Amino acid sequence: MIDILIEYRHLFLQGLLTTVELLFLIVLIGVPLGILLGAIGGRSSKSISSVVSSLKFLTKIVPVLVLLFWLHFPLQAILGIVVDPFWTTVVALGFVNMVAVAFIIQSELKLLPIAYKEAGVTLGMTNSQIIKHIELPILMKRALPSIALNQATMLEYTLFASLISVPELFKVSQTINSMVYDPVAIYSLLVLFFAIILAPLHILITIYKKRNVIQYD
Repeated sequence: MIDILIEYRHLFLQGLLTTVELLFLIVLIGVPLGILLGAIGGRSSKSISSVVSSLKFLTKIVPVLVLLFWLHFPLQAILGIVVDPFWTTVVALGFVNMVAVAFIIQSELKLLPIAYKEAGVTLGMTNSQIIKHIELPILMKRALPSIALNQATMLEYTLFASLISVPELFKVSQTINSMVYDPVAIYSLLVLFFAIILAPLHILITIYKKRNVIQYD
């Protein structure tokens, strides 16, 4: 197993970098836009709230892989365009990530007790001060674990990119296996990679939730 890793280290590194780049762009699109959309839906606009809820339902009933294939094949055929599969993956998973994050933020805002805002008003704080110093810190403490777990899911979803020929880590592993045919060693390396990345993340999130998440009465 080690000898394969050493011999094909450049290919593995290329696949790893592509996976990391995919995840970075998916997070960059999904998290900020999701927080913004969720904040608007949870506080300012019932129509945006309905849109977020509808999109969340859509992502539940349409599997991510089906969405990815639809964007890559039928949609591009209908529009008469050809888009690099890397960017098709970024758009598909970025969209799914954005909807998930928006729904998390929107749901947490709706759960936030009105008593916190009333306490701020009693103290003479402005609406922006209440949001900045009371609501936002509480919201992020509660939402952060769910958002982080969703990013872990996005990392797992990047595996689907191999099915539309994106040379990420899984696709590279398949290519190497076609050359040396040692699936036990190659896919064991893949298991180790995801275990090393995801196991500590899940443990840290669990610890964080126990120590920091605020529970409403």
